[in-house]
Amino acid sequence: MSATVGQRAVTFMRAVEFLRATPACWLFAAALTMPALQAEPRPAAPPNSIQTNRPPQPPKSWERPQAAGAPALGRPAAPRAAPASRKELPAAFNQPTPTSLADLRSMEQHLKALVLRVSPAVVAVEVGPGSGSGVVISADGLVLTAGHVCVRPNRDVHFTFPGGKTARGKTLGVNPEADTGLMRITDPGSWPHVALGDLDQAGLGDWVLALGHPGGFDLKRSLVVRLGRIIRLAPDLVQTDCPISPGDSGGPLFDMLGRVIAIHSAISTSIADNFHVPVTEFYGTWDQLVQGDSANGQLGRPRAYVGASVIDDAAGCRLSAVEANGPAFKAGLKPGDLLLKVEGRDIKVSASFWRWVAEAQPGETLNLEVKRGDKLLSLAVKLQTQPQGD
Repeated sequence: MSATVGQRAVTFMRAVEFLRATPACWLFAAALTMPALQAEPRPAAPPNSIQTNRPPQPPKSWERPQAAGAPALGRPAAPRAAPASRKELPAAFNQPTPTSLADLRSMEQHLKALVLRVSPAVVAVEVGPGSGSGVVISADGLVLTAGHVCVRPNRDVHFTFPGGKTARGKTLGVNPEADTGLMRITDPGSWPHVALGDLDQAGLGDWVLALGHPGGFDLKRSLVVRLGRIIRLAPDLVQTDCPISPGDSGGPLFDMLGRVIAIHSAISTSIADNFHVPVTEFYGTWDQLVQGDSANGQLGRPRAYVGASVIDDAAGCRLSAVEANGPAFKAGLKPGDLLLKVEGRDIKVSASFWRWVAEAQPGETLNLEVKRGDKLLSLAVKLQTQPQGD
C-alpha cells in the first residue's frame, strides 16, 4: 500500500513519518495516536484482561446489588443499521491509496472529527476478574461487547467512560458461538452512543478505526485509537490490520462514516491479522441477547470446560496454556500445539475453536487434530463441567 508524494513513493505505514516532517500536516499523525479525550483525575481501574479459565478472584467493591428504587428498564427494540452513503466521505477514502498531500490532509481532518464524535461512547468494562471494552449504542445504555467478555448473563459490570465517569450495569445475553454479548447500564442517565452499520457497503481495503481500552482503563492514556484497513470479509468474520491487544476485546470497529460495523473478537500475535465479529451477528440473535439467554438460548445450561487457553498466530490457532489435570491435559495436549481440526472441520482462528466448545455439553468428547513440531496427532478431549467461579 503506497502513495506517491512528489516524485517518490511513500508507503502509508511510513506516511506518519513523512507528515511529522511537514508542519502543515503533523496533526494527521497525532490523530492516530493521541488520546481521544482527556481523562478526569480518578483512581485507575485494574488492568486485568479477560483470560480463558481464569481462577476466581475476590469480588470488586462495585459488585453490589442495584440500589432500591432503580428504574425498571423495558425490553430493547431490535437495532437497525443507520443509513449512510460513501459519497459523504472525502474522495481519498474512495480510492485504493492516497495519492497526494491534499489527500492526506483531507483524511486527517475527517479522522480527527470522527474520533471526537464516536469516542465518548467507547467504554472500558470490568466483569468479575477480567476486563475488556464495549460500545454504547443507545441513550438508555445498551452496550455491545464480545461474548467472551460477558461470559454469561446477569453478571455485575463496571463501566468507565473515556473521560473517567463510571457507571454500573449487568450482562444480558451471550452467544458464545458467534462471540457476541450484550450489556446494559443500569444507573439512570442519558448516555453517549453511536450508530450501528452493516457490511453492505464494506469492501476489501476499506479504511476502519479500531477503538478500545487495551489493558483496562488507563488514567494517563485514556482511549486508544488505531487506523487500519479491511483485509478479509466473510459472513461471520471481519479481518483487519488494526493492531489490537488484550483488553480491546469487545471494543468497536468503525467504518469511516462513524458506524459500528464489527466488535473485536480474536486477537492475533501478529499485528497484521486481527479478527472482529460483524455487527450483523447481533441482529440475527437479538431476541436471545435481550432476553438474557446464553449458548444459543439455553439459559443456565452447564458450560463445557476444556482446561486450556488458545491464541491466534500466523500459523493458526495455538494452545498457549494447559491446566494441570484438566480435560486438555488428560487428553495429552501441550502448550505450543497447533490446533488444526475439530471433528474434521478446519480451525483457522481461536474464535472457531471456542464456538465448538460453547456448543458442546459437559461429558461430550471433541476429536482434535493437532500439529506438534513435525508430528500430526489425533487426540480426544472429554469435556467437563465449568468449575464454579470461572
